[in-house]
Amino acid sequence: MARRRTPVSPDLAVRLLGPPRIERDGRLVAVDTRKAIALLAYLALAGRSVGREELAALLWPESDHAKARAALRRTLSSLSGALEGRGLVVEGDAITLDLGSVWVDVVHMRHLLAGDEIDSLRSAVELHRGNLLAGFALRDSVEFDEWQLAATDRIRRDVTSALARLVDALEGTDVDEAIAHARRWVELDPLDEAAHRSLIRLHARKGDRAAAARQYRECVALLERELGVEPGAETTQAYEASTAQSERPNAPNLHELVGDLLTLQGRYGEAGRSYETALTLGAPLGSVRRKQADLQQRLGDYDRADVLYAEALDALATGERAERARLFADRSLNAHRRGRTVDAEDLAAQALAAAQGAGDDRALAQVHNIAGILATHRGDLGAARSHLEASLALSEKLADPAATVAALNNLALALKGTEIEGALRHAQRALDLCARVGDRHREAAMHSNLADLLRIAGRDEEARAHLRTSASIFAEVGEPDELRPEIWKLVEW
Repeated sequence: MARRRTPVSPDLAVRLLGPPRIERDGRLVAVDTRKAIALLAYLALAGRSVGREELAALLWPESDHAKARAALRRTLSSLSGALEGRGLVVEGDAITLDLGSVWVDVVHMRHLLAGDEIDSLRSAVELHRGNLLAGFALRDSVEFDEWQLAATDRIRRDVTSALARLVDALEGTDVDEAIAHARRWVELDPLDEAAHRSLIRLHARKGDRAAAARQYRECVALLERELGVEPGAETTQAYEASTAQSERPNAPNLHELVGDLLTLQGRYGEAGRSYETALTLGAPLGSVRRKQADLQQRLGDYDRADVLYAEALDALATGERAERARLFADRSLNAHRRGRTVDAEDLAAQALAAAQGAGDDRALAQVHNIAGILATHRGDLGAARSHLEASLALSEKLADPAATVAALNNLALALKGTEIEGALRHAQRALDLCARVGDRHREAAMHSNLADLLRIAGRDEEARAHLRTSASIFAEVGEPDELRPEIWKLVEW
């Protein structure tokens, strides 16, 4: 993948993409008031002279005319001080930001987006480090908040358009870089089916049909959850085309896929019936038994899960080391949940040996994950962190969102007693990604885990909000008329 070049900024730089900051020679410059930041952002994006009346009405809508004008004068003075007198041009009632003396990331990004050169587009999307003024708001100006929301949406559309152009330009020459841009396109606009189609197509071009199938499942789950609709015909055709070079989906494959989607939605009874139908029609016993065992783990029937894992292992050929490694890891986690610590450690060791022998990153990511869970519970936090960070790195390299969520969640749990802020960051990222994947059960568990971490951090009000959301989602998981308290026990996976 070609390395993207980060644009060089001059000595006075204003960064509005992501959390806002002013930098002088690379060092952060303090600004006295939030209104000064808001004023700077508005002037930068306006690209023109703005009248005092317009600014006063935007930033102090509740104040009378005289007070608003006085507040604007004080804010202009504060901002001018932060900029060392550079950039602000005041001519009577007209105020302008001189973009020749102050470098502004969003302005430079727009300039780069105006061209079609690949290097310019790469640099432009690299500048988009987050939403406009991420984490910033004014409590007393709905007008400014509405402007910020609209500007954020326009910038996001510009960046996703650039990412789409990059994908098209690179698809035939650098599929790995094209995948990276398509993945970011999905992150910025997860409901855009065109982004999902691009990823499905690119994974298939690379020969990774499993990744193409995962992307299709993610798309289906998101659209069902957020919009209550199915993917369009073009998206389904892209998925079907991704399997055409090996084999088109047949009845067993389709029933197994339906079972996977129902599992994500927490419709476990229907998922179980789909898996049984897949087996009846001739689906591979090892693959389906493993999924049935995973389903029983979610329901808290660990004894039944262990039987199914054993049957899945028996169905595998001796040479299938990677799959054996993953099944050993699954069975290790199940033994841990049954309270059989010695069995769990032994199975984890077998999983590690099999994964290393296979040289399979996906199996290694899962093995490091379970090893991290076990190390956390025996109090070896150094080993836990090492294993879970290794699992996270491998999962991100593979672009496997489910494995990434697991590693982030378990790393947050391992750090909660020593690094609560780091734990909160990992948990929030895991929650965001879990919601995108559409796994309702694990999303509910993430809200619950995040609530526990927030309580430790003393943020009780936020914790209660997450608990309410968790309870609401948990109520949707499982059979409508069947009480399964075990479903609430999911904490780590």
